[in-house]
Amino acid sequence: MEYKVEVEFGSIYELLNSLHTYLCKKSYKKIDLGVAWVTEIESTLSEELLSRLKETELNNEWKMLNLLIYCCPFKDDVDSVLNWIEGLTVGELYETLSKYVKVFPSHMEDYRNRVVFLLFEWNRQYFSQCNPAILSKLQQHTDLKNMEFNALETADFVNKTTNGFYFMPTDGLKKLVLIPQYHFQPANIIYCYGELTICHYAAWISMENEEISPFMYRAIRSLGEKSRLKILQALSGGRKTFTEIVKHAGISKGIVHDHIFNLRCAGLLHAYIEGENVTGYSLRLEGIHRMNEQLFDYLK
Repeated sequence: MEYKVEVEFGSIYELLNSLHTYLCKKSYKKIDLGVAWVTEIESTLSEELLSRLKETELNNEWKMLNLLIYCCPFKDDVDSVLNWIEGLTVGELYETLSKYVKVFPSHMEDYRNRVVFLLFEWNRQYFSQCNPAILSKLQQHTDLKNMEFNALETADFVNKTTNGFYFMPTDGLKKLVLIPQYHFQPANIIYCYGELTICHYAAWISMENEEISPFMYRAIRSLGEKSRLKILQALSGGRKTFTEIVKHAGISKGIVHDHIFNLRCAGLLHAYIEGENVTGYSLRLEGIHRMNEQLFDYLK
């Protein structure tokens, strides 16, 4: 592997991920927090913030905000990060971002003012009132992953940490930053900025003391469709593209996409990523072995 890998966490990242989770309406039914979480939050937000959120899209400007926060020299204290962004001049914004990208928001000052409002108000009205155990568990997870790093080959470490991702070496890629997140579980968020790729991955932390492992339960549930079993069987022969999987399954692309999402989140598939695109999938046997081990341990 030709690029450097780092695991990084700061409370500002989870603030950003919680806001991303709210903005990503198409994922409401797929995330662990569910639609009830969205409904509960909306009942507490001001009309002005709700109006601004409706105008906000997960587009290139949002992608730029993720980069800007990554470039902040300190990330442990949310208020310090937000004050840093607010205090940047237009020239400093361009200078900070131009290290990685060449396309910028058309009106940089307006852009900065919009994101500052969203981040400050989202933090005040929602994130600052979140269960502090979320941040504590994410930090513990990060510390554990950094301890594991030297004990594994880099590709194996990334695969284990992200529950099945392989980031393929591409021209120009120099650094992969892995950021654990809670709110958008079990999904992941990947942004590529030339030599830098940032992956916000599901950390598999839970706020409840559950007798049954959520990981085991998700893996078992993911097998409850014949079409998903057919997909796994097809991938046992080696890596395949999405188009090849659709052809083998004999069902619509939309349904195959949902099946792959469930299998991927259960850790039963490898996903091969180039830039921000998944170029293929293969069977992840270690995910199946882990499910079996957890099931046997539970039944003892």
